[in-house]
Amino acid sequence: MEILRNQDFDKMLMGLIRERRSVRIFSGKKIPREDILSIIEAGIWAPTGCNNQELRFLIIDKDEQLNEILTFKPFLKGASTVVLVFCDMSLPASREIYLRNKWERHLPYIDTGLALENMVLYAKSRGIDSCIVNFSEFHMRHRRENSLIKKIINKILLKLNMHTLLKDNFEFYLRNILKVPKHYRIMCGVALGYAKVYPNVNVEKHGGRKVMREDVHYYLIG
Repeated sequence: MEILRNQDFDKMLMGLIRERRSVRIFSGKKIPREDILSIIEAGIWAPTGCNNQELRFLIIDKDEQLNEILTFKPFLKGASTVVLVFCDMSLPASREIYLRNKWERHLPYIDTGLALENMVLYAKSRGIDSCIVNFSEFHMRHRRENSLIKKIINKILLKLNMHTLLKDNFEFYLRNILKVPKHYRIMCGVALGYAKVYPNVNVEKHGGRKVMREDVHYYLIG
């Protein structure tokens, strides 16, 4: 491809990789639907194990639905769109590899990560910011009115794998409110929008460590 023969392309790509940040304060400005579809298209071109192509995507961009998502992930306020990523467990290869072979059940998570990286990099190339968000069937709503007793009961039901019965549970929301069929297993999500506050890589910390990377040799083993 001509773009790969461009001597400056490698520098542009590395610059894009190093410039992208996880944004957690969005402006509220809406992203055109066609841009969201282009971002998802970048995701579907990521490699998948055995070429299974098992990933499916749900676009959440209506205000009512976004407000519901905020009860699970409050820090996404102002995001234009949340794209939820699912694995289609009804596919023959999904049933054979992911359900029956315990050594390869992690593969859809690898595929999801590859797709998400394509998506956030392409989004950044279009001036759209992002934050990859952990969504799973075990997540609960953040409700200030929840009593201590209710929180304890919720934790017990989660440990007993009875979480799908709880209305405050993300799995319940997916199946009963969004009507997502059960053969689509939730893998992850990505919030998309325009940054209101863009992280400063030179001073920003997250998870107790600085965002700025060390020299590449720091990460090498041996």
